[in-house]
Amino acid sequence: MFRSVGAILFGLWSDRYGRKWPFVFNNVLFIVLELATGFCPDYASFLACRALFGVAMGGLYGNAVATAIEDAPEQARGILSGLFQAGYPAGYLLATAFARGLVNTTSHGWRPLFWFGACPPVLIIICRMCLPESEAYHERETQRRSGKSVTSAFFVEAKQTFTHHWLTLAFMVVLMAGFNFMVSVGAALVGHARNLRC
Repeated sequence: MFRSVGAILFGLWSDRYGRKWPFVFNNVLFIVLELATGFCPDYASFLACRALFGVAMGGLYGNAVATAIEDAPEQARGILSGLFQAGYPAGYLLATAFARGLVNTTSHGWRPLFWFGACPPVLIIICRMCLPESEAYHERETQRRSGKSVTSAFFVEAKQTFTHHWLTLAFMVVLMAGFNFMVSVGAALVGHARNLRC
């Protein structure tokens, strides 16, 4: 529910100051929130941590997509974005595998899964620190230094997008909602089947 907030905040930040440091900050936020989730004493604090995690998740996705695709040739962007989407099922499989190994194997129950989840962002931060800023960002930075406002250009383009492509945007929202619904239904059925076996 909070991904849109993160997407807007971190998107504006990364358009203004580059992709690298918002990305690094975002991953530091992941580390802190994953560790904090594992220490939550009650359900309310758990929900608060996961809501903040949603902000971080929304901020990371757009930044990562822009870093991966904005300098790519236009003809390759479709297949690259498709490959990028493959990270979701791969992540679900990894989370399932690690849940089998970490949850209910210690006296801490589900908490070790979140504590372990704080480790991969460290490697991601190291990798991102080695990558330069994209050429597209450098072009926008040149425009900004020449007196053109990147933020105002963003709002002009966003207005045009909402005005002329609102139907496509609505379709994309419905499509992603449908995908998330299918994942949620699948997870619920797996949980239900597990309860039936018990």
